[in-house]
Amino acid sequence: MEDFNIPSLERIALLKRLQETIGDVPPYFWAACQICDLKALEKLVELASISPAMVQAFAGQTCTMVYFWTQSTKGVSRNATPNMTPQKLGSSPAGHPPAKRRKTTDSPGSVETSLSLLRRSRVAADLARERDGGCCILTSASVAYVAHIYPFCQLKDSEENIFGARHTFWTQLENFWPKEMVTACEAELFPKGLSESGSERVDNLITLSKVAHGQWNRGAFALKPISVSDNNTTLKVQFFWQKKQNNTRAAMSLLTTPFSTEDLDCNEGAFDYGDTILHYHDTKIKSGQVFELKTDDPIKKPLPSFRLLELQWFLMRVIGMAGAAFPYEVGWEDDEDYEEEVPCLRLDEVGDTSFTSDF
Repeated sequence: MEDFNIPSLERIALLKRLQETIGDVPPYFWAACQICDLKALEKLVELASISPAMVQAFAGQTCTMVYFWTQSTKGVSRNATPNMTPQKLGSSPAGHPPAKRRKTTDSPGSVETSLSLLRRSRVAADLARERDGGCCILTSASVAYVAHIYPFCQLKDSEENIFGARHTFWTQLENFWPKEMVTACEAELFPKGLSESGSERVDNLITLSKVAHGQWNRGAFALKPISVSDNNTTLKVQFFWQKKQNNTRAAMSLLTTPFSTEDLDCNEGAFDYGDTILHYHDTKIKSGQVFELKTDDPIKKPLPSFRLLELQWFLMRVIGMAGAAFPYEVGWEDDEDYEEEVPCLRLDEVGDTSFTSDF
């Protein structure tokens, strides 16, 4: 039942102990504790018994993990590329020549990247769109947008400061996820390390309709990866609508039970104007529905990364339960072409917030 955001008895017992130690917490920390790895939650409980103030401080910073994922504290959305004629590559700033480019062949689906600054890749977008048949993987709509699973904005720059936003995001994840899973995801995206720009990969792209991408951006639904075939040509994902708590407050009890998403055929709470739905042909998509993604070339057109979808599965549910990090409607007229550089709002730097990895 935890897939439907209903905590197990084991989780409830841990949450009760944590609540008794640190008291009420911010909404994003509350949501993360409802669905995080149980062993990670056990470590948080144990650490809180020794230093409640340390866990309280970390709880207050959990929002920055969500801000990083949504790319903003003020309303910049996760960008997508519409299925339309590409625009010309943006010119380089005055006095600066275009960055040199090189081929990367370390992993399946990696494409041409910049030595100093990663650029969106039309090649990767076209391969992902071709892999998905030019249609939304959920609704089969033919007007489809190729979206990043892990935000491109958080890939393209280098970050030497180990206390910067990117480093902080990944260390925060270790408080909710097994370290080996965090390390594996990190290695896929940043083969040269977190201090360097990441890798633009076909398996970090997924094709969604305009409506589906807008809903995904707001945490209206999350996709759980289920299985991948032995030959890496078929990936099964399970769709889950999310439902925002209508009683979220600045501080809330860890024992507040999330709303169940079982049998939902719409989202409630992601948008101010009411419920949102999606249709597969003429039927409403429901929580628990399984979709198959296929590729005819797992090397050139690899399926979406299982690990990155797991990361999305966790973070989108946090957003779906506690609410999006900003009151923002996706503006499709502002979508950027894959060959354009996308402005990225920088987060304020915060300290190292990983408390449990060595505990």
